[in-house]
Amino acid sequence: MKGKQLAAGLLCGLLMIGSCSTGTQAAFEASVEAAYNTAVQGQDALDGLDVTVEEKIVSASTNVISHKSVALKVSGMKGTSLKANMAVTTEEGTTKNYYDNGWFYTQTAQEKQKRKMDRTQIWDMINSEIYMNMTSNYFKMLYSEKGSDGAVTYHFAATDETLGDYSKKLLAGSGSEGIEIDALYGTLQTNAQGSITQRSIQMIYTVLQGDREETFLVQTDAVFTQNGQAVDVMLPRLDGYEKLDPEEPAATITPLERTLYVTTDVNVRAAGNTSAVILGGLPAGSGVTQTGYTSDGWIQIQYNTATGYIWGEYTSTRQPVLTQNGSGIMYATTGVNVRDSYSSDAAILGGLTKGQAIEITGTTSNNWVRVKFNGHIGYVYADYLSWSEPVSDTYVKNGYLSGIVTDASYGTLTIRRDDGQGDAIFNTIYANMNLKDGLSTGDWVEVYYTGAGSPFTATQVDNYTVHTHSDEMRSVSVEGVVVYCSPDRLELSGLDGVYRTFDISNTDIEMSDNLSEGQVVEVTWMSSTDGAELTDIEALRIRG
Repeated sequence: MKGKQLAAGLLCGLLMIGSCSTGTQAAFEASVEAAYNTAVQGQDALDGLDVTVEEKIVSASTNVISHKSVALKVSGMKGTSLKANMAVTTEEGTTKNYYDNGWFYTQTAQEKQKRKMDRTQIWDMINSEIYMNMTSNYFKMLYSEKGSDGAVTYHFAATDETLGDYSKKLLAGSGSEGIEIDALYGTLQTNAQGSITQRSIQMIYTVLQGDREETFLVQTDAVFTQNGQAVDVMLPRLDGYEKLDPEEPAATITPLERTLYVTTDVNVRAAGNTSAVILGGLPAGSGVTQTGYTSDGWIQIQYNTATGYIWGEYTSTRQPVLTQNGSGIMYATTGVNVRDSYSSDAAILGGLTKGQAIEITGTTSNNWVRVKFNGHIGYVYADYLSWSEPVSDTYVKNGYLSGIVTDASYGTLTIRRDDGQGDAIFNTIYANMNLKDGLSTGDWVEVYYTGAGSPFTATQVDNYTVHTHSDEMRSVSVEGVVVYCSPDRLELSGLDGVYRTFDISNTDIEMSDNLSEGQVVEVTWMSSTDGAELTDIEALRIRG
């Protein structure tokens, strides 16, 4: 079992620490044990208590961490006038409790109530929050260490026999098939005067429900700060609390079966109070079957095979809209409104045009995207946004380009554009060819065209170049090794055995890398001498 393995490792580590320390095997000092037990029972030798507790519960299955803080001040423990001020804070909120002159006052976000309560009853409540219902009979001393200042640290652990007894207390009527405590151990520290100053307890328990189990680690640290001095308990004004009949239970359960949804991550407890053991948790948006509700704000639910309780303020009869944080840039796929909430009925903050970029901050469970819009938080329906920037509409109905012919194959025409935007390729099968004297590489032409991209469809090609035998030019290419290059000059040792220099100040260079010495390239130029030129040749194109 996972909990058993975890517990065994931790307890083994604890025992190894003890065996390596300078401490000795020892029992609790009688005075320390008595002070601890009488404090648990509300009969401390001191006249009061000033305690703070920090508790952390971690699920081994989900790594979700739950926190609880308790602040307690009690005075008059030896006398007849007992006063207490206790605040308990958990994920479910903060409850403020007071006890004065036989009356217990409780204040939650929902209500204020008071009821008659004797010392035994109030101390049972305090015992549960501060001491986890543990007296010293649950512990077996392992060893103790005494510091140079007289302070003593006692290391203890529960026995196999007492673990089963304590498990029964954790069930608290949950209806669970079982809660198995795998390990329970800790430390107790006293000062030189023997007063308890700190207590730390670690507990590993596993909730068993059918074939499902979940293991939890509990870490609770208490600090006792009274230091032998009288504790001053401050109470607020206690008027305005609704009085409950002494016979009326503090919380009643009303049956009600329906489906609810949790609006945030919540703990599921074994009973309707913050001191009850955690059986597990529900993530935000989960649907649960409610079986009842308590008069003090808890919802009773069916949790796997057990009865559990969740805090009512975190539930809704309507499935909540959840927002998950996110970031990035998206683009409007069409003109769309930006609204101030995730609903088509929400107010319109403005709009996006097709292709407009917008910064997003999250997405909702009902298919809206949260965005930053003109200094506000807005929402756009997700179907109208895309992560991809839309391709611009490049269709041209009646276009015109001019330039020098670099390729005039059958059905295809490529020109080097006069506007410096590189090459343009045209399909000329259906074009009206208005040619003075044929079409050759090096001719200057005008092209009328339509289309959305390469190749465009040429509708007419005008070429007024006159070719004669003496000045007829044609395209010539040669491969070679670059011997020297600069932004406007190239020296090439041709593979045909000829050394040439080229003017490349206006050359179209098609290279995957920068042009450099030692590269093998192909150079194209216009020639009327079958490529016999040797120096200052105006290159049309260089390919690598």
